[in-house]
Amino acid sequence: MRVTEKMVFRQSINDVSNQRLELFSLQQQGATGKKFQRIEEDPIAAERIRLLREARAATDHYEKNISRSRTQLDAADSALGEATNLLIRGKELAMVAANGTLNAHQRSIVANEVESLLTSMVGVANTKAGGEYVFGGFLTETRPFQDDGTFVGNNGVKEVDVGPNARQAVNVSGEEAFTVAGGLDVFAVLSDLETALRADDLPNIQASLDTLATSIDQISESRTDAGLKLNQLDVAENVRVRIHDSLLGEESGLIDIDPVKVFMELNETTRALQDAISVSQRVTNTSFIGAG
Repeated sequence: MRVTEKMVFRQSINDVSNQRLELFSLQQQGATGKKFQRIEEDPIAAERIRLLREARAATDHYEKNISRSRTQLDAADSALGEATNLLIRGKELAMVAANGTLNAHQRSIVANEVESLLTSMVGVANTKAGGEYVFGGFLTETRPFQDDGTFVGNNGVKEVDVGPNARQAVNVSGEEAFTVAGGLDVFAVLSDLETALRADDLPNIQASLDTLATSIDQISESRTDAGLKLNQLDVAENVRVRIHDSLLGEESGLIDIDPVKVFMELNETTRALQDAISVSQRVTNTSFIGAG
């Protein structure tokens, strides 16, 4: 095939045009930090990025669930710790009152403090976090314990999504922590101690030492449950972070430029454009001379 001057001229013009387009593209990448700006520039990568972002949005949802649940469980754990301290104080008072040297008046003074412990225990059992009662099961908007310690919540187990195909229970049963469902009614234990103290009933005061010890163990078991669930949330969060970072890394590989690489390509393309322009000018001059 005979190569004409016109063909050489057109090729030189095309070379200049192509190099300018390539240079413009690289300049755009350098300015934005992205490999492409429009879907049509790389539809396969764009579709993959869309799917990756959807997956990342799901991990953000898991993060919110985990964070909200951790707030609830932290509050439950703290409340159960406070409940334990109240019972320990009750046991200390019972031990003092069980001493045969105290008289009825002195025991009535101790009873006043036990009454205060009972009031505080009801307050602890009605702990709220994030605007919700933490020991009411599914009934999170109403006080789960009445002033006399009666439980009016439910024993519902709240579960949330913490990862792909992963759900976790994220509440502690108030019924099992504080009522006979867990072994003893801790409010009744304190109330019985108060009654025995006001009646100067030494045998029942002494008997309360065992029920108080059992109540402390009961609350401790519920606190252990809260701790285990908090640990499970930590594991779920670690997994979530790894998934999130992996998705983000893959997306970055598809869309984000390598600045060093783009800088080198810019220099190469600039030189190539200059060479193409030089060639084009020579071709143009040759064509003009030949035409003359």
